[in-house]
Formats: sequence, structure tokens, C-alpha cells
Amino acid sequence: MNASTLHQTLFPPLHDLEPVLWPGLALLVFVVSAVLVDLVIVMATRYRLVDLPNRRSAHALPTARGGGVAIVFTMAAAATLAAFRWPSMATQIMLGGLLPSLVIGFVGIIDDMRPLRATLRLLIHLAVAIFITWVLGPLREISVPGFQPVALGSAAWPLTIIWIVGLTNAFNFMDGADGMAGLGAVVVGLLVAAIGMFVWAPPLMVLGTFLAASAGGFLVFNWQPARVFMGDVGSGFLGTFLAAMPLLFPNQLRGIVFLPIAMALWPYIYDPLLSVIRRAVGGHNPLHPHREFLFHRLVRSGVSHARVAMLYGLVSACGGLAGLAMLLKGTPAEIARLAPLSVVLLAAGLTYAIEARCARVILEPVTGVDPSTAGPVEGPRTGIA
Repeated sequence: MNASTLHQTLFPPLHDLEPVLWPGLALLVFVVSAVLVDLVIVMATRYRLVDLPNRRSAHALPTARGGGVAIVFTMAAAATLAAFRWPSMATQIMLGGLLPSLVIGFVGIIDDMRPLRATLRLLIHLAVAIFITWVLGPLREISVPGFQPVALGSAAWPLTIIWIVGLTNAFNFMDGADGMAGLGAVVVGLLVAAIGMFVWAPPLMVLGTFLAASAGGFLVFNWQPARVFMGDVGSGFLGTFLAAMPLLFPNQLRGIVFLPIAMALWPYIYDPLLSVIRRAVGGHNPLHPHREFLFHRLVRSGVSHARVAMLYGLVSACGGLAGLAMLLKGTPAEIARLAPLSVVLLAAGLTYAIEARCARVILEPVTGVDPSTAGPVEGPRTGIA
């Protein structure tokens, strides 16, 4: 036995170790994210960097902000590692996914420290969405089981840009309750990983797992009672990265995986969209901070943040599993064809249940004004909740 053979015997090739290596790295991402979030809380306590209750939040006490920095850092490292492992995907991962998300995260840091005008943020989001679409290409078709693929044609570019801008802002809105955005990122990240496994797209399987692990480390400190919030830096970064994920799949798979991913994200898209429609119909500016989301109404009706976050996570998982069933070869065509209808039924059921509960509970104004626009009762100006 020569030295080369002995070396291969004692040290197997790296690709043989990957089934163990990647789960171990995901665990490391979770731990590092949690440690960094804990450090953010300490620094926020020392320098009084707190998120005061406002017209959009559902909390009543000042809470450390900027915990999303840990998610940005760990996901940047994880995405770089994935790009190094799959060099053929490096440009898409780094330029189409990570870099634009970092830009939105940086804008979020500025907005957390000194709020920017809503129109300026929207213009930046639009520019980033155009860049992502240019690098990765637009979504050109959407596949629904049992039907011919729906070709988007000339609408591919504008619809892709609307998807990116919309999800970036929608996910940002969901950081107003303890555990809401963090749990949503965990559920959707795991769903993307599962889709990557079923269609065999290893880079997306790894990225989805890393995203879930990073958000999970943050969730340890964000669960009710939250010691820290993501801030715009984290929720904006996650919203952009999640929006880019369907476009990171190979071209022949994008139309197939888009709908299942969107079905997992549905409660985090539906709630902000419903509030925008309601405010527009009511003659209010939908860009102004408000508390007219369904989850706000639940919290004000007496449901705990933890239960609200769990409810949204559960319906997100149900939508994602229905979407995943569409991809399984053994699923009967009739069931796969009806899977998207499950999201419509979930949305109708969720809306009805929340409105029925709120009709039974008198939502008293929390600051002596209209409860649809009032902010929560403010706690002390210093300290961490």
C-alpha cells in the first residue's frame, strides 16, 4: 500500500463527507447566529439602541433592535461557502442573491438608525429588483399541475420586479410581532431545502437550510417575550433573499418551484396585501405606518404573540406542504391540480376566524384614538423588554 492509497483510506474524499459536513455547518450557522444575536442585545443595552413602540409594531415596551445583523452576517458567510462549493452557481448566488440582499440590509441599518422616506426606500427596492432580474433573468412561466404552463411573455420582467419589491416590503412588515418573521423564515427556508432535494438542486437545498438555521438562531431571542427585533436590516435582507430564491433555481425548474415557494410564503404576502387594499379603499395612504394587519388585530384582541406567530407558521407550513405535494411524482393529478386551492381556502378561513374573533372582542383604542392607526402604549424610554 503506497502513501496515496493510505491517505485515501484514512481520509476519505471531501465529497464523501458532505452528507455529514453540510448538516454540521448548518448547526454551526445556528449557533453562531444565536451567539451574535446575544452580543447585539448586550450592545443595544449598553448604547440604548432600542426599538420604541410605533404605529406599526405590536409590542408595548422598548426592545433591542438590529438583531437581523446576525442573520445578515451568517447568511453572507453561508452563501459565500455555497458559491465556493458550486462555482458554476457563484455568479447567481453572489450577484443575484447575496449582494442585492446586502444592499437592502444596509439600507435597513440606515433606516433603523434614522428613518428614511418611504418613497426613497421604495425607489431603492425597485432598483435592486431590476438588478436581480437582470442578473438572474425574469420568471418566464408558471407551472400548475394538470395544466399547460402559463407563459408570462412580455409581462415577465414587470411581474418579476413586482414579486421582488412586494415580498421585500411584505416580509419587512411582518417583523412587528414576537417570533413572526423569524419563524416564517425558518418554515420557508426548510421548504426551499425540501424542494431543492426533490428536484435535486443541491445549492438551493443548502441555501434553504442555512437560511432556516440562521433565522432559527435569531428566533431563540425573538420568541415571546422578545429580547430583540430584526429591524429593517434583517427583515429586508430576508425578504429580498427569499424573493430571489425561486430565480436561483435552473431555468427549467423556475416555473415548477415558484408556485410551491409562493404557497409557503402566502400568509406573509396575503396579510400586508389585504391591509394595503383596505387602506386604499378607505382613502388612507398604505405607505404610512399602521396597525391594520390581521396579526395586529389578533394581538390587540388578546391573543399572545407566540400563538399568533405559531398560527402563521402553521398555515405557512400547510401551504408549503401542499406545494411540495405538487412536485411529488406519486401525487394523483387531481390532488396536485387542487393543491393551490388549499391556499385560497386557508386565506378565507384565516380571515374569517380573525374577523369573527375581533367581532366578539371590543378592540379598545390603546392611546385614546382610532385603534386602526394608534400605536401601542409606550413603556419606559430606556431598558430592554
